[in-house]
Amino acid sequence: MKRYFILSIFCIYALSGVSQTLPNPIMFCTQVPQPFGFGTSLETFGNQQASTFSAPRGGDLYIRYTDGSLKNLTQTAGFGQNGMQGANAIAVRDPSVHWSGTKALFSMVIGSATQRYQVQSYTWKIYEITGLGKNETPVITLVPNQPIGYNNIQPIYGTDDRIIFISDMPRGGIAHLYPQHDEYESSPIVSGIWRLDPKACSIASGLEMLTHSPSGDFTPSIDNAGRLIFTRWDHLQRDQQADADIEDILNNTGNDYNYGTFNYADETANATKSAILPDAEIFPEPRPGRTDLLSLPQWANTNPQSFNIFNPWMMNEDGTEMEILNHLGRHDMQQYITPNFTNDPKIHDFYTPISQTPIRGMFHIQESPVTPGLYYGIEAPEFGTHGSGMVVSVNAPPGMHPEQVTFTYVTHPDTRSADATPSVNHSGLYRNPMPLSNGKIVVSHSHSTEEDSNIGASGNPLSKYDYRIRLLEATGGYFKASATALTGAGITKNVSWWSPDELYTYNGVLWETYPVEVRARALPTKTTLNIETVAPSELALFTSAGVNLHDFRKFLNRNNLSVLAIRDVTSRDDQDQQQPFNLKVSGTAHQTVSNNPSQASPVYNVKHLQFFQNDLVRGIGGINTPKAGRRGLARFLHDPTAMTYNPPTTGSQGSANIHPDGSVAMIVPAKRALTWQLTDDNNKGIVRERLWISTKSGEIRTCTSCHGESTLNQAGQPSPSNPPQALTTLLNHVKTIDSDNDGVKDIYDAFPNDGTKSIAEAVNEKFVANLANWINQNLDNDAVTWTTQSNTCHANSAMINNRALDNTGKIDRLRRFVDLSNMDFAKLSFDVAYARYDASKFDRLKVYVVLCDGSQQLIYDKAGTTLATAPDQTTLFTPAACNQWRNESINLSAYAGKTVELVFENVGGWGNRLFLDNILIQEIDISPPCPNSQSFSGNLTTGKYNAATTIITQSGVQTRVVAGANVTFNGGSSVTLQTGFEAQNGSVFKAYIGGCGY
Repeated sequence: MKRYFILSIFCIYALSGVSQTLPNPIMFCTQVPQPFGFGTSLETFGNQQASTFSAPRGGDLYIRYTDGSLKNLTQTAGFGQNGMQGANAIAVRDPSVHWSGTKALFSMVIGSATQRYQVQSYTWKIYEITGLGKNETPVITLVPNQPIGYNNIQPIYGTDDRIIFISDMPRGGIAHLYPQHDEYESSPIVSGIWRLDPKACSIASGLEMLTHSPSGDFTPSIDNAGRLIFTRWDHLQRDQQADADIEDILNNTGNDYNYGTFNYADETANATKSAILPDAEIFPEPRPGRTDLLSLPQWANTNPQSFNIFNPWMMNEDGTEMEILNHLGRHDMQQYITPNFTNDPKIHDFYTPISQTPIRGMFHIQESPVTPGLYYGIEAPEFGTHGSGMVVSVNAPPGMHPEQVTFTYVTHPDTRSADATPSVNHSGLYRNPMPLSNGKIVVSHSHSTEEDSNIGASGNPLSKYDYRIRLLEATGGYFKASATALTGAGITKNVSWWSPDELYTYNGVLWETYPVEVRARALPTKTTLNIETVAPSELALFTSAGVNLHDFRKFLNRNNLSVLAIRDVTSRDDQDQQQPFNLKVSGTAHQTVSNNPSQASPVYNVKHLQFFQNDLVRGIGGINTPKAGRRGLARFLHDPTAMTYNPPTTGSQGSANIHPDGSVAMIVPAKRALTWQLTDDNNKGIVRERLWISTKSGEIRTCTSCHGESTLNQAGQPSPSNPPQALTTLLNHVKTIDSDNDGVKDIYDAFPNDGTKSIAEAVNEKFVANLANWINQNLDNDAVTWTTQSNTCHANSAMINNRALDNTGKIDRLRRFVDLSNMDFAKLSFDVAYARYDASKFDRLKVYVVLCDGSQQLIYDKAGTTLATAPDQTTLFTPAACNQWRNESINLSAYAGKTVELVFENVGGWGNRLFLDNILIQEIDISPPCPNSQSFSGNLTTGKYNAATTIITQSGVQTRVVAGANVTFNGGSSVTLQTGFEAQNGSVFKAYIGGCGY
């Protein structure tokens, strides 16, 4: 296959002619040097911890202006302290500038031990800073609606001003699962990428998890194309610490149970604990050294597997369509991959990467503002160098084919690792590359080439490293750090702190890290918010199945579910010859085999695609003395909600049948890491996924194959384009389910387990509990106030007696918060009853929606005769009949997806009694997006068929509602049934004009 390689001339041109004059200010962080590595704040992973060991206090947030002058932003804003670090001590990290260039986010931890042996818990929190100008006073505020009690780091602004960040809050906010442990060292790790809305009314309504990563996602950024770019640690392998414990036990080494690994039965707080023997892990293959497992029949002829890479990933800003950057794969980046099996000579080791400049990982990814789609990052070792190594770049704009994507070594390859005896080409170690708007690159650089260690005394730790922010300059064919740092001689500080057991001191130059350019940036031309699409071939299957796509997405979202649909699992990328690539759907003639006759056998039968979910069920520290938190393990898919809606399978747990066209479709839990394997007739794994992915609630993720083609598959053919039969099977199955037997199918039922209701209702107030659900505001503390009263037609209702005294102009309110976060369309309705006293004495009713910023929007305002439902009455009014009540209806769709406050306000006029009842907010009678018009022919099965204007059946062509089916046509302006339309005996046909979708 033809390969393409792009020269890095642009890089040399962009970086040549380095000077210290910069076009914009540079914001950066200082830090007290920390020579110790594992679990500290600059490491490749586990860097989210906020203890005084992980993040020594005493650093600050600085800005360097274009004239070279410096300002300590945090100190000027009143944060941090000099000398002895105590309750007001800080450490800072991760600055990120707003699109406007006028403010920034950063993470800060506040506090340190004030005396010896004082052990406290600290967390990184996200702050926002304004007033960045040279003559402005900076102001720092805590960002609202972030997780409380967890470490929140690496924040950036989304294109809609929501904040995207990394947190170690456990999936679902389940406290007893904290901290999540990684798959490598069982060390505390972040759980994924999160997003918060600082304007939301509460954490519950403003916080969402975008990804779930078993070993961590890092450093998100939004590129010029609107893609969310980040680093993901892909380490899908069995627990090496459990392996060590098992080997100790089996081999009687005397080192029994060093790590104390054990199993929880499930993720619940009080789950039963059990020993690790017999071995409970089921996926993937055993690691090297587990000869006891590899000798078992189920692992016969299997190569052991270990896997470890930090890949560049991308996804839409809302968390949908997550995959490796530009659909790159291991073959495009890495050098060596082992085959699955030992007894098939056609699958073999992989030695030659597609890229001539392979990498092992890419950290700290940032896009060039000069060349969109060009990304800079760091290839670094996992340990010993504080996440520093070689500066690399990759040119991967949207649409660039993965086989055209190449990596460039910006600094010399010798800088990729620590070296105690460096060559003349080793110019030190690099981290945090920041491409600037003038084409130059700022880095945080250390001259030391060795692994770091403490070269000071016990109480005076000293690092070998001297991180300073510098520009890169050309030297030969590569680049190195300028000899002059951007801060001149550097920033010095004399600090002391308790460890907490020992008093530490440091007096010297501080590290400089996390440089970022302070400038305005244009928003991406097209954001990737809410752009998830379903391909026309799959969309047609929704139409033919009579399932409204909008309704189906809402059903998935309400139940925290998503769909994975694959067109043809037998199709594989032609470069991946480390796993079986001649695949045939068992029991059918459908297969995809190599177009090379010498490689066209053997052919492997595959019958099922088996899914696994990542459950946090591995404990550490011993059954009787467990450490806090858990590690994730692969478990057969068992999410009870997902399993409810999947068609029956002939395979083992978590399996979906492969259809005769090679397609598979399955409903899976959202916001949980998933992986899968193709299995044969005996449920044995044949082709295994090597990555974890997660999906967003409501996402319908379709792909061509489960190990997708970059260009051609093993048969020399392009990606499959068949409409997946399996998706039709899934849709036809789901649309028949009515879990609570209330006559409403679950895909249209907001309460599938409650037969008494089906429509989403944020409020359904009949005042049975009087005013218990409301805040009753009587601002004047007088005799006129809201209360309740029984009356004709309404067993109980809210009532205010405006005749109790002259209350002209006085206000009384009923208030409550309303969660509309699970609605796309919302409607408020309520019943009102009122009579004036006379033409001069009457009252007013207003209804407001109050947003979280305190602004209130008037949505209803009636008074006097407009409000009245009965004739004027000089005696106290009580509705005497049902016809003295009126129902009011107000569209609240502008507030859908938010939490707001609803306020009913009585403005007194010394009029008469006012009654309210049946206050209802629901999702009904509002039409979601749907096709403009539709034409049908052939057999129709149960379902809704929607059109914004016209539904028509073709003249003289059979359109039949089959026996036993319940079909609804929703046509916005007309439903036309031509000759040839037929509803078979026993079928139900309904036609509606004036709306579609509901």
